[in-house]
Amino acid sequence: MDTKTALQKTLTEKQELVRNYQDFAREMNDQEISKMYKHFAEAEALHATQIKDKLEELS
Repeated sequence: MDTKTALQKTLTEKQELVRNYQDFAREMNDQEISKMYKHFAEAEALHATQIKDKLEELS
């Protein structure tokens, strides 16, 4: 697998994680757990942004 393909695959996975964590945060009745999932979503969004930037550099 080449670098660009690996980054694209990872980006897709990170974007899915962001959506999943955001959904979990909304669905949780426990505010502490909801906050934890929001934090996870933010972290994955940062990772996705970093991957997008690297992909743009490679284009």
